Amino acid sequence: MSIEVKDVMGLVAIAVLENASFADIVATMKRYAVGAVTVVDADRRPVGVVSENDLLLKEADPVRHSMSIFESRRRRRDHDKAAGATAVQLMTSPAITVTPGTAVRDAAKLMHTQRIKPLPVIDPVTGRIVGTLHQRDVLRVFTRPAAR
Repeated sequence: MSIEVKDVMGLVAIAVLENASFADIVATMKRYAVGAVTVVDADRRPVGVVSENDLLLKEADPVRHSMSIFESRRRRRDHDKAAGATAVQLMTSPAITVTPGTAVRDAAKLMHTQRIKPLPVIDPVTGRIVGTLHQRDVLRVFTRPAAR
């Protein structure tokens, strides 16, 4: 019997709207003690994720306004994020998601290969966010009592 995401996921979807300000995102992360939030559109469908790393670019990118034609696509994207003021400008997209029926093993592989910590959990029919799977949720599988 495979353990599914719905068995361990957080039932609170920590998300902000696309037009949320930098300050609103930081406040949300602090309030819920998380390192990333899902960015959702008006219909509550995930469009991206803003992580602490995305926000740190504001301070870490001292030459954010001087771009060169020789810079990589990633470096140009980092410059744009450093200059961003709203969730849609700061987020990494598209949002990588799972459904409640996804096997925890598959979700853990996805987290590892994509180097992401939270996974928005979406309803497979509507595509709307229904929760969030964090790494600590996946690790709870190892602390559950063994099935008899």
